[in-house]
Amino acid sequence: MSTISVLMVEPSKRPSIVSIDNDLNEFENIVNGPLDMQPFFRSPFKIVCNVDNGYELTYGKRKPSDSFFIVKHDGHFQSIDRTEAEEVRDYLKEKMKKWK
Repeated sequence: MSTISVLMVEPSKRPSIVSIDNDLNEFENIVNGPLDMQPFFRSPFKIVCNVDNGYELTYGKRKPSDSFFIVKHDGHFQSIDRTEAEEVRDYLKEKMKKWK
């Protein structure tokens, strides 16, 4: 099984780049349930989150209660590199200021 690098966002922790198995079951374990994928920042970046949090993460202002991660997806999941992760993290930081 291959691994991919993602920007992981866990409650009460700073976003960090981690390697995870490129496997849907692993993704569901991370987000604590069924998956949702929402657009983020700019194409091809996506938020991979619990289906119950997807709308709020994209359009709402409520702080997420579960972990989620940001990855590149253009038909299949791809690693995010350090430079991309820094851009995404900066954008995420501004978005997180609006969460309650």
